[in-house]
Amino acid sequence: MFNDTEWRRYEQAADDSAPSKKMAQYIESEIDRDERQILRREIRLRRSNHMIQVGIVAALLLFISFQLWQQSQRVEQPAALHYAQQDSARVAVPRWVSIFNDGDQIDTVHLPDQSTVHLFAQSSLRYGDDFAVAARDIYLEGKAFFDVEKDTKRPFSVYAGATKTTALGTSFTIDTRREKQHTVVELHNGKIVVASTADIPAFENIILDRKGANLLLDADMQIVRPEPERKEKPARLAETAAPTQTGSQLYMENIPLPDVFATLEEAYQTDIHIQDEHIRTIQYTGIIDPEKESLVDVLTVICLINDLHYDTHEDGSFHIYFRKR
Repeated sequence: MFNDTEWRRYEQAADDSAPSKKMAQYIESEIDRDERQILRREIRLRRSNHMIQVGIVAALLLFISFQLWQQSQRVEQPAALHYAQQDSARVAVPRWVSIFNDGDQIDTVHLPDQSTVHLFAQSSLRYGDDFAVAARDIYLEGKAFFDVEKDTKRPFSVYAGATKTTALGTSFTIDTRREKQHTVVELHNGKIVVASTADIPAFENIILDRKGANLLLDADMQIVRPEPERKEKPARLAETAAPTQTGSQLYMENIPLPDVFATLEEAYQTDIHIQDEHIRTIQYTGIIDPEKESLVDVLTVICLINDLHYDTHEDGSFHIYFRKR
């Protein structure tokens, strides 16, 4: 309570005397102050410990709750995702029928609507499994001859080479194989509409409505050879008409088949024999390019149009017959 100097002075003054009343009060007050400080420190320490304990318990409860929530999410989410994927699959994933001709001969494909497709070598097509009841849409890569069953309520559309060719009941050929850079659409009978399917259409819709009319489109879907304008001709002109040639292409309009085959014999250096005299009365309209089309493909199209068929002999010659019914 006293510094050293004061204490020595007190000892010298009265070794046996009691401290003064003032001194006693002072000592008691100091002792009380020290006791109060010690009590306050103990109270603060107890409060601090209590808050720490409460915080630890709260943190543990929060951690346990978070773990339980994560576990419940892991259990529920896969089930929900599974059902969502099932619903998506039922709604968004179409089923396709795909056919690929990797042989050397032409395959004949009978569609569910009774239409017929003659699929050329190294060509493929696909259509939805609901083809017979929904839209009659076919996707073609390569070359095919289409003989379409008429159905006024459901147009028949072929998507090939950034084009869409639509018909009701007719026959036509589409070829995207030629040099892999051109698309050819040729009408054999009936009427078709050729449209561009590009984001920015390369051409307006084109109607082909006369036998032999055709379009040649390049890789950019630009028209290389438009449909020639219809010209009025004398009635007897067909009897004396002859094939004309521009570059490698042979243009034929109402040419008797014997003359057509004679032209093909010269172009392909191959013999072609007519085995039925009635074939000589048939006329052909179309465009043939011997440099880009095989003789087999050309004869196949001519025979399909006129219900004919051909045989090949060992000497390499072709023999043309009427198709047996």
